[in-house]
Amino acid sequence: MPKRVALKDSFMVDTSDLSNFARAVSVSFTDDQVDVSGFSATGVNEYLNGPRTQTVTVTFYGAYGTGETHAVLYPLYKNRTTTVIKWRADQTAVVSVTNPELRGNAKLFSYGPGSTRGDTDTYDVTFTAIDAAGFDWFTT
Repeated sequence: MPKRVALKDSFMVDTSDLSNFARAVSVSFTDDQVDVSGFSATGVNEYLNGPRTQTVTVTFYGAYGTGETHAVLYPLYKNRTTTVIKWRADQTAVVSVTNPELRGNAKLFSYGPGSTRGDTDTYDVTFTAIDAAGFDWFTT
């Protein structure tokens, strides 16, 4: 698989295409590390996987028109709505082994747009997986 420059990513929130309003995507899958160490002749710690947290953080441009960032995202937070998110590297190509799509049901547990005078209006939004299926990569 070749290296790429991120230019054609696709980011969907339910049926809203926010690709043109997104400038960065970061995925984090983390399992809590639970210490189950007992007395041991070797003194080595032992761990089990604990609860899993999966998040997708997207840096969006502040856009406040109909169908734009704020109009799509704020109601999801305000109403505590579950939504489907989808992200893939190349929106011009179909989902495949070389263009997998991350999907899952998510909620917004916080929402906080902001801006700085003279800077581009951007803010981070973190989507958290909210069911047992979590976020997963699909190739078809």
